[in-house]
Amino acid sequence: MLENGELQVGDRLPPERELSKQLGVSRAALREALRTLENGGLLELRPGKLGGAFVADARPLAISENMSDLLRQGGISLAHLTEARAWIEEVVVRVACERAEEADFAALEENVRLAEKLFSEGQMMEKLHINIEFHNVLAAASKNPVLVMMTQTLGNVMRSFARRLGAETTRSVVRSRTRFIELLRARNADAAVKEMHEHLRSIQKVYMQFARAQGIYQLAVPAAPSLVAKSILEVNEGEARSTTAPAAKTPAKKLAAPRKRVA
Repeated sequence: MLENGELQVGDRLPPERELSKQLGVSRAALREALRTLENGGLLELRPGKLGGAFVADARPLAISENMSDLLRQGGISLAHLTEARAWIEEVVVRVACERAEEADFAALEENVRLAEKLFSEGQMMEKLHINIEFHNVLAAASKNPVLVMMTQTLGNVMRSFARRLGAETTRSVVRSRTRFIELLRARNADAAVKEMHEHLRSIQKVYMQFARAQGIYQLAVPAAPSLVAKSILEVNEGEARSTTAPAAKTPAKKLAAPRKRVA
């Protein structure tokens, strides 16, 4: 019904009893389906006498969060995360170079201004969130909602990773962003892509140092959905014990190897 356009944004679905009969399923099965559609951002379930199931606006953030959970459950490395961001970011930058409007440039500049203010005030974690948000603002300048969702997804994972490791504490990001916006305004896509890649490589080096200091090499969490929100980025006991050897002298692959091989 949603795909065929029979239901529009804001429409209220029939009551459970009526809808279960119409679809030929039990009310329990119907409730589970409604919750699944809500988690996917397609429906909004409101409580109370005036509540019910309503067709929601498409919510890129909900889709982004679902994809982030899948990435977290599977386990990814910081290097893979940075690599994927660089590839997608290149597309975003090139499209934004063509489509960005004055309002987009102003939003990017305001983001940098706020990041510099937070840096001056010593609010490093707040600055971290603003720095990651810069990529979402840039993606919005592409005018493509799919690129926005992909950027949000990778940004959410990076945000979780960085929250565990700590915030970068130099002005280098602000300086790079200032140069980047100038290149974007000039519609110089090649130079803007190069500047963004240099920034991402620099940030990866910083966070790899943070990760090695804490014995973290993988972004991995328990697969059970009930544990995901509670233990994002927790290192399992085996990985934690592996930090007894100097991290800088021990290859990441050996630290991540099964315990049987180490023995």
